[in-house]
Amino acid sequence: MSNSEHPPGEGTDVQAGKAPAGSSCAKRQLLAALTTTDVTIRRLDLLLSEANGQERVLATINYVASMLHHLTASAPWIALQTRLGILARLKGRVPTKNVTPASSKSKFAALSSLASETRYNLRLFGLLPLWIWGAETLKSPPADPILHALTVLQVISNVIYQLLENVGYLASKGVVSKRFVDKYGGLAKWDIWSTRGWFGHIFFQFFVLWRQSVLRRQRLAAQRAAAGTVETKETKAEDSEALRLEIRAWRKSMVNNVIWAPLCLHWCVEKGIGIPDSLTGLISFCAGAWSLHDCWAGTTSVKA
Repeated sequence: MSNSEHPPGEGTDVQAGKAPAGSSCAKRQLLAALTTTDVTIRRLDLLLSEANGQERVLATINYVASMLHHLTASAPWIALQTRLGILARLKGRVPTKNVTPASSKSKFAALSSLASETRYNLRLFGLLPLWIWGAETLKSPPADPILHALTVLQVISNVIYQLLENVGYLASKGVVSKRFVDKYGGLAKWDIWSTRGWFGHIFFQFFVLWRQSVLRRQRLAAQRAAAGTVETKETKAEDSEALRLEIRAWRKSMVNNVIWAPLCLHWCVEKGIGIPDSLTGLISFCAGAWSLHDCWAGTTSVKA
């Protein structure tokens, strides 16, 4: 009976016809997913192979992990405080005991600390590019005397920052004698003065950006005055694109500087200026977000 109702091979042929189509579709989806993953990993490898990209990735891990740590640490505490407040209002009184959350180092805090320490280790070589920057400034100084003076001041500020940080960090690890550091104020003082050196760079950068803006306006005014010269469409397009990139880089530096300035000033003062620790990760991330975006965008040439 069953053989007459379902001739041999009929059901098998239909399923066989469907199976290859479904299998082919699944294979295409799997291949597409693997290709996308391969390109992403290659772009990430390229990003990490560059010093600036490596620093930006580590900094992002550092700041995002810090944010997550404070969020996960504060969420149970806020919920507890809310419940206590509701109970207190229901009972018509205010709780007499101040309950404090238990302090525990979360995995996010450990990750943030690890990323931060890795960045400290990498910055031990930070004096080398500063030497090159200073040497190039002496050999080929900026044509504008104001920019020249500001650049020299920034080089000095960064050397102070990096030198003090390196010695203090090595002393904290027992590589450099801690007696020497303690003799001149201790690790806390060295850390503050190191940050002040960094703040010096940020402070002078505002004047650098102001001077660059003035010089750009003067240059554009001179170009408009000489507009009678013969220019092709290609030349105008190239000049326009170069100007767009110049202004974009200027804005990027300004945004970075404006965001870092209050946070760095907060770290320069022994008691701070009132910025809560829970916001330092978010502010730091915002300061470097544009740079991270550009670093990642620079890897778009990678193909599977």
